[in-house]
Amino acid sequence: MLNSVCCVVAKPLGVEQGTLGIRSAWACHQNGFETKLVYAEEGVWCAIGNPGYHTSLLKDLLDEDGEVCVVREDLERRGIAPESVFEGVQVIPASEVAEICEDVETVNYF
Repeated sequence: MLNSVCCVVAKPLGVEQGTLGIRSAWACHQNGFETKLVYAEEGVWCAIGNPGYHTSLLKDLLDEDGEVCVVREDLERRGIAPESVFEGVQVIPASEVAEICEDVETVNYF
């Protein structure tokens, strides 16, 4: 049986796949799966707390002790300060993404 999942969101805010990634992470978390949500590449734009449905889901996930990360190097490439990410989102180095993906049973890339 599947026990752990990582959802990697690489699409920017406003693209349906970005919202699908957080919805999938939220559903897995709510059903008892160990779940990690990682924002990478253009997906880092989803982690800065813009108003809307996506941020509402992100807040709900964090309020329920969901684990959410954003890749530092991808923030830097886009000129986003690490302090700009939504409260509760961890800023991690790119080198940790592979470790996260190796520690789970399935990885979903959005």
